[in-house]
Amino acid sequence: MRSLFAIVPLAFSLVTAAGGDESLPDHCIILPISEGPALMKQCSRGAPKDVDAYWSPSISQVLEVEQHLLELLREGSHDLTLSASYRQYIGITVHGKNLIYLNSIDRSALTGDWRTKAAVICDGGDLFWGVVWDPGDSTFHDLQFNGGG
Repeated sequence: MRSLFAIVPLAFSLVTAAGGDESLPDHCIILPISEGPALMKQCSRGAPKDVDAYWSPSISQVLEVEQHLLELLREGSHDLTLSASYRQYIGITVHGKNLIYLNSIDRSALTGDWRTKAAVICDGGDLFWGVVWDPGDSTFHDLQFNGGG
C-alpha cells in the first residue's frame, strides 16, 4: 500500500509542462462532452442520475480531484489501486449543480480509444469504479464499483 502512496506524488511532479502550463498525467483524460450520455450508462454499477447537461472540466479542476484521491482511498473499505487505474473525467450538471464524474478503468481493459470514448466495462469488481466530485465543497460522493469479480 505504501508504494501506492508514492506513485501519486510522482504523477503530480510530471504534470507541469515547460513554460508553467498545466497538463494532465498520461493516465487521465477529459472526455469530449458528446461522450457524457454513454458514460452514464454503466452496465454493472450505478452512475449519476438526473444529469441535465455535460461540460468540460478544466485541467486544474481534474488535477484537484487527482490530489484528493488519496483521501478517498483512506476512507473507503474497498481495495482501490491507483497505480493500475486510468481515469476518464467529464463535467455533469445535476439539478443545476456542476459536478465532475470520474470513471476509473483498470489498465488491463484499456482499448486504443479510451481517450476519446466512454469506457463501459461490465463486471470486473473493484478494478472498475466511478465517483462524483463536488468542486464547490471539495468532496467525493456516490462511490460505485462494478459488479462481479
